[in-house]
Amino acid sequence: MNTLQEQRDFIEQLVKTNNKFFGNEDLFEDFCSETYKRSHTLLESMNVNAIEAYLAKVANTAILTVLKENGRVRRRENKYISTKEVLVSPIPAKETEQTNDFVDASCVYDIEDPRDSFEEKIVRKDLLQKIVDIVLVSQKNDPSKEFLKLFYLRYVKELKQKDIAKEINISQSEVSKRLVELAQIVKTHFV
Repeated sequence: MNTLQEQRDFIEQLVKTNNKFFGNEDLFEDFCSETYKRSHTLLESMNVNAIEAYLAKVANTAILTVLKENGRVRRRENKYISTKEVLVSPIPAKETEQTNDFVDASCVYDIEDPRDSFEEKIVRKDLLQKIVDIVLVSQKNDPSKEFLKLFYLRYVKELKQKDIAKEINISQSEVSKRLVELAQIVKTHFV
């Protein structure tokens, strides 16, 4: 797409035609921002007509993410349930002619650039380094609990607790206890 305004208009259209938008109009800007974050690279490189169906699905996922973050839906048995216990369909709504009197045409919605700034990367790196340092000290203080190996298997290799239990040759409940203990140790250093 040529301009940021065209991208914004296209995203706003996708969000407004999604069936999850109705009743959640107050989150319009969040829906648009999340959709843009998930699709900005694609928008800049392709023709709108070629990707409209795909971006409708991206918008649907973005809207569900915002609704979950705001506590308006939760996942239950592979379905999204609103907090009012009304089923929310995972399929985007078909385009319909509706008037949206609640949207002020003079209002401009700024969509943030999803790429991290240099400062954010430095802060994130510093935070991660502090967590690793805490884990290393915990490992040194109590080597029998294998905190460093637990941390590596769970948060770097992203193994599940049962897989970690097999790897270290301890019970899954013991893995869970140690991970909770490690989390408490890390948490106490951030308070």
